[in-house]
Amino acid sequence: MFRVSATASLLLLIVAIAQELNVTAAEQDLPEGFPKCKRDANFDKCLVDAVNVAIQLLKNGNKEFGIPPLEPLAVKKLVIDAGNAPINLRQALKNIKVHDLISTSKILRYRTDLDKHLIICESRTDRIEMIGDYEMSGRILLLPITGHGKSNVTLLNTKIEHRLIGEPFEKDGVKYMRLKEYRVNFEPKRVYLNFENLFNDKTLSDGMNRFLNENWETVFNELKVGYAKSFGLIFRELSNKLFEKVPFDTIFQS
Repeated sequence: MFRVSATASLLLLIVAIAQELNVTAAEQDLPEGFPKCKRDANFDKCLVDAVNVAIQLLKNGNKEFGIPPLEPLAVKKLVIDAGNAPINLRQALKNIKVHDLISTSKILRYRTDLDKHLIICESRTDRIEMIGDYEMSGRILLLPITGHGKSNVTLLNTKIEHRLIGEPFEKDGVKYMRLKEYRVNFEPKRVYLNFENLFNDKTLSDGMNRFLNENWETVFNELKVGYAKSFGLIFRELSNKLFEKVPFDTIFQS
């Protein structure tokens, strides 16, 4: 008869415990206080209420999931390019603090197709204020523009469509979902723009800022695709910190 020594038995026990710990560590639950929704007829409505609670709980970040504070949200760099007339502009924003994005946001509607791993959300945000450093060069309505310094871009009463496109994957036989795309579309009611030190001349800078704000809709409509792409990447990275750690059926209960 084959006999297992005491040492071998201990090793087997340690391996078994380690494997169990690894599985447990991989399968995390949602952060404490997060509401959960069942995939039934009221699922989309439940998500509206649940996510409105969840985003406020995440406002100060979550160390367990590696989520940084979201109010204000720190962004190292945004690069916005608009290459078509009437605006040909390169705008690099650095060391940005995004204020009020979470505290003034409210989810309005969800439309989901979880069989296709598709989530569409509509939200409204009263105020998004981006303060940081900028470098800018190009033309706006045939007017040359150049400068570097401090900037403030503020969006008011902004309707945002979020389109989350996921893909499934497995860890230890458990289904998860990661976001491969996070598309954002901004529709603000008003945008205020201020770039200090344009042309390295205060008089010219004040005049150009006045012009930008008088024509904010034309200016922002050309730039918003760039802002949307940049924020889509940020939102995808933040969302995947949850999606890649919490099983699909734990987030979306069957």
